[in-house]
Amino acid sequence: MAYALVIDDAARIQISALPPPALTALAEAFEVLALVPERGSPHNTANPTGGLYQLVFGNQGLIVYLLLADQDRVDVLQVTWIDA
Repeated sequence: MAYALVIDDAARIQISALPPPALTALAEAFEVLALVPERGSPHNTANPTGGLYQLVFGNQGLIVYLLLADQDRVDVLQVTWIDA
């Protein structure tokens, strides 16, 4: 079963500013989120079952997302890339 990925408008703007190597890594991370979004770690360790997760991608990026398992949906809220 694949989850639907819904990209927030703010995340779309962040994605549009990513360098090409980040886009390749992001595409791979999106594949993971569509298949096994539980692979990410809780964004707030004080509330590990709150549904808000984060996933590191490309060793320099971070995706923050909301897992709505009952709707088979992942809402991507933030995409961050740090240039080293």
